[in-house]
Amino acid sequence: MFLLEGCFDKGALLFEELPEEGWNQEQWVEFSYTNRLPEKEVSLYWVLRHDDDYPFSNIHFITAWRNPKGVEKIDTISYVLAQPDGRWLGKGLYIKEHLLPFEERFLLDEPGAYQFRIRPAVRATEKLVGEKTLQGIHQIGITLNPILHDY
Repeated sequence: MFLLEGCFDKGALLFEELPEEGWNQEQWVEFSYTNRLPEKEVSLYWVLRHDDDYPFSNIHFITAWRNPKGVEKIDTISYVLAQPDGRWLGKGLYIKEHLLPFEERFLLDEPGAYQFRIRPAVRATEKLVGEKTLQGIHQIGITLNPILHDY
């Protein structure tokens, strides 16, 4: 895996390149962000990049975040990736990119390292056999976009 990190407008964009053979559903991807300000409010989005080999119209994740004091929150979230007719909702031609809301208002309430983790949790249906490894997903990332307040 390869980690790509970037900053823009005092926000952050962190990416992880996934293995070519697919994303194993037991494999967590972890991102670390160091907050240097006493308090900063951000919106968090997962960024998913996949191609047409991804076999589902939706995706489910188990997510977790931990603040510098060690307080952790774990959640399961689901996203629709395609319209009922099968057309992808994401942007792009060959690679589709989806901005998936994670936390609309997230307070980085103290300086220090924040950890964000994500792993897939796609399960089988009656018609489809579940796979341990998801095909067609190229990258997963997270954006931290500052929320500007007008006081």
